[in-house]
Amino acid sequence: MSLRHSPEVNIDRKVLQAVAGAIKSLETVTGTIVEYEIGISDAQDLNYIMRRLWSILETSGYTIDVDTNRLRREPP
Repeated sequence: MSLRHSPEVNIDRKVLQAVAGAIKSLETVTGTIVEYEIGISDAQDLNYIMRRLWSILETSGYTIDVDTNRLRREPP
């Protein structure tokens, strides 16, 4: 299965929740990145992936609430 991100199409909330979950999982890894032996290419890939995931949330009008760690709709 693949997800094609398009700003013109509404993205299902379940997909947004999965994206938020992926961001949280990746942030757990990046918070302890010193424990892993990764090269510059892997670090660049991780950075690219995080930017793309955040883009999906932000263009859909969502963010992750830092206090509750939950998906939250941004006010207009």
